[in-house]
Amino acid sequence: MKKFILYIFIAAVTTGVYTSCSKSNDYIAGYTSVDASNIGTSYIKFVHAAPYLRNVFGVADTFNVIVNGTKINSPFLSFAGTSLAPVLGTAYGYAVVPSGALTIKLSSNGVLTGDSTAFKIYSKTAVPGQFYTFLLTDSALTGNPKKEMFLKDSMPVILAGYYNLRFINAVGSDSAVASISTGTTTVDIWSYARNTTLWSKIGVDSATTFQFLGTNNFVADTLYVTRTPSTAQGTPPLSGRVVLAKLAITPLGSRTYTLYYKGDATLATGTKARALAYYVNQ
Repeated sequence: MKKFILYIFIAAVTTGVYTSCSKSNDYIAGYTSVDASNIGTSYIKFVHAAPYLRNVFGVADTFNVIVNGTKINSPFLSFAGTSLAPVLGTAYGYAVVPSGALTIKLSSNGVLTGDSTAFKIYSKTAVPGQFYTFLLTDSALTGNPKKEMFLKDSMPVILAGYYNLRFINAVGSDSAVASISTGTTTVDIWSYARNTTLWSKIGVDSATTFQFLGTNNFVADTLYVTRTPSTAQGTPPLSGRVVLAKLAITPLGSRTYTLYYKGDATLATGTKARALAYYVNQ
C-alpha cells in the first residue's frame, strides 16, 4: 500500500458545517482556490449526504474514507453525526493528497485497520494544486459519474463587499408526492433579504457554479428551498411557494460557501428529514 503524508490544510482553510440552528460563523483568512505552488499535491474534502447509505450499500452508516491508503476522517462519518472530513475539533478543512490517480475507499471499521473492509472503491483523478469536494449521495451506486458528485471547487476570486455561493441539490428521495401542488420535482433557492430566487429549477444530484452576492457583514438572510412553481403559476413570491426547508445564514464578506439540500425530501421530521445546510470553502 502506497503511503503518503497527510496534512490537514487548516492554516488558511477552515470549513464548518451548519444547520438552521447554527449561530456561529467565525471569520478565518481566505485562500486562493488553486494552489499553484504545490505541483505534486491536490486537496480534497468529503461530505456525507446519503441518508439511506445503509440501504444503498447494505452496511452500517458509520464508515471511514481512505484516500490512497490513508484515512482522512476521525471520528467515523455518519449522516446523523459527523458528516464532513477531514475534521479537527470543530474546524473543517481539506486533506492534502497526491495529484493524479486517487483511489478513494469507503470502508466499515476493521478490527485491525480502518480500511480492512472496503464496501466501495472509487477511482478519480486530481489536478495539481486544485481543490475538490466528494459529496456522497444515495445515487452513489448508479454508475453515473455525474451523480457521484466529485466536484472541482473552482472558486472565483473574492471581491471586497461580496461573498461567493453555490448550491448542490443532494436529495435523492424526491417525488411528486412532496410537490403535489405543483407537479414538479426541481427546487428553487429563495433569498428573503433579496426577495427573489438565487437559483431556479435545480434537479436532483445537481450542482451550480459559484456566484457573487453582495453582502453587509453580519446582516442575516434566510434562504429557502422551495418547490419550483409550475409554468402556470409564473414566478410567485415566497408566500405563494411550497417551502421545503430553510436556513438562516449570516454571510461575511470575502468568504466562499457551499449551500446544500440533503435528506429525504418526502420527510419533514426525523434524522433523515429534508434540510438545508452549508459549509465554508474558504
